[in-house]
Amino acid sequence: MVRFLPFLISLVLSVYALFSCIQTRDEDVPYLPKLVWIVLIVFVPFAGPIVWLLMSRTHAVRRERAAVPKTKPTGRPVAPDDDPDFLASLDRYRDPRTTAKPPEPEKPTDPPKDEDTPEPADTEPEDKP
Repeated sequence: MVRFLPFLISLVLSVYALFSCIQTRDEDVPYLPKLVWIVLIVFVPFAGPIVWLLMSRTHAVRRERAAVPKTKPTGRPVAPDDDPDFLASLDRYRDPRTTAKPPEPEKPTDPPKDEDTPEPADTEPEDKP
């Protein structure tokens, strides 16, 4: 049973690397054409699959690092709950039946009257004969 273990490991590793290579897009294949990688994986038992797995991982990491541009922090809020524009856009989704509105201030109709001050008379000047 133990003598079949290297063959079994090689077979599983080759099948995994082969499927990984076939599913990889052509522009993401590292260093060699895809057909050359498939031949290496199939005909070089341990080295082919291991080299493919290592190269594809390091190539993917390099592409991710190169694709991420370094940006300068902006003056805008980072979190959505700190962004006033975002919070204002949420108002249209609120249910008016469940949203408590602050009480509106009362509008003064007449200024308050003091009892001590006399009211101005609405009389016209009298003509004396």
